Amino acid sequence: MRAKYLQPAELIIPVSLLAFVGPGISYLNVVFNTTTRWAILAALTLFLVSYRRREVFGMMRQPLFWMVLIYALWGLLTVAWSEVPQISLSKALVFFWLATTMLMAGYSWVMRHTRPQTYDFIWPFVVFSLFATLGGQSVENENMDSALYAGLTGNPNFLSFILAGSSAWLMWRAYLLRPNSSRLFFFFIGLLTLDLYFLYRSHSRASQLMFVAIALGLFIGWGKVRKFLLYAMISATLLAAAYNIFPTVRDNAVQYAFKTNLDYLAEVDVENAILFSREVIWQESYELAMRGGLVGGGYGVTIGEAFQGDIGTTISSGQYGREQGNTQLAILEQTGVIGFALYLILIASIGGALVSGLRCARVEADRVAIGLMGGMLFGMLVMSVFEAWWVAPGSVESATFWMLLGALLGTIRRARLDALQHRAAAEQSEGLSP
Repeated sequence: MRAKYLQPAELIIPVSLLAFVGPGISYLNVVFNTTTRWAILAALTLFLVSYRRREVFGMMRQPLFWMVLIYALWGLLTVAWSEVPQISLSKALVFFWLATTMLMAGYSWVMRHTRPQTYDFIWPFVVFSLFATLGGQSVENENMDSALYAGLTGNPNFLSFILAGSSAWLMWRAYLLRPNSSRLFFFFIGLLTLDLYFLYRSHSRASQLMFVAIALGLFIGWGKVRKFLLYAMISATLLAAAYNIFPTVRDNAVQYAFKTNLDYLAEVDVENAILFSREVIWQESYELAMRGGLVGGGYGVTIGEAFQGDIGTTISSGQYGREQGNTQLAILEQTGVIGFALYLILIASIGGALVSGLRCARVEADRVAIGLMGGMLFGMLVMSVFEAWWVAPGSVESATFWMLLGALLGTIRRARLDALQHRAAAEQSEGLSP
């Protein structure tokens, strides 16, 4: 990294994202923990309103910003009828604060940096994520012959998410270096391979789907969709052949896909075996979602469960509520049909902005950046079907999503300005020609 990346004004945005990664990594949580992350977020907010006012107002002119704001305000409004108003109030305020600040931070980073630096707000996230794979521990699963690798995080799902997220930056760097520096290109390809290896060992299928979405976004932005489909077809053919020829591959594939072994599956009555690890959680979430009605039971609330205690710097499912396992059902339970409709409108608007950005971007690097960011955002949305991070506003996934969305909007804005300047220059050239 260049020396200027170590200057305070350059570090505050990347470090603010790292502050939400730190609590999950054993060697980082001494400094970045569930208390200090809020102090760092407050410092980021102060920095943006003091030194990045132009970008803050630029973000506020984005229609998507106001859609996020409306969604956040609806969550805040549910405090009025919430079963546990203190939970709803604290979580809704955190969501409002974090989402708006991270949107502005991501937008500010892109508008203040050159095209090759577009994705560099995530570089400390990547560095410490890769270090988290070196050593650490594995989590035993009584129904599997192999353990789930957790590295220095202690949580395979957490490790897999930060590795999947890191892959986007590694792909971006490899793309930029491809025509210029073969040694550095292969260095980043090596890091990407290491990243993918530990992602595989974590056994997190949701994060692996996120990785596939990021790779697809890269090829879409790069204009190489046919090549992606060809690689996917070749890989699928080779895997299918190995599955049918080698019994060991077949046993490992079954164990990996179902996250258990065939002996255990034979003992349980599961209609959809590949989703059996989520079936019980989803069933409870579905029943409570149906009780959410039009307006829900209150943001952050588990319907029918009271909260005894004080609000601290973090409220996990171990302290209150349960593992919900599905964002969409959790939204219906907490904010009702109205909240779910606002969520769908917001997601559709992100998709529309993404398509519009890809169409207007004149420079290939902008299209690749938009494709990678869009792939990661929609990969996270796919992951949210299995992990309800959307309703956990203090999670690393939530902080990453909103900063990434801000960066995407900044990249699209820059691409549109570039297209307008190019059009104006072309019109001026035509006017001067005899």
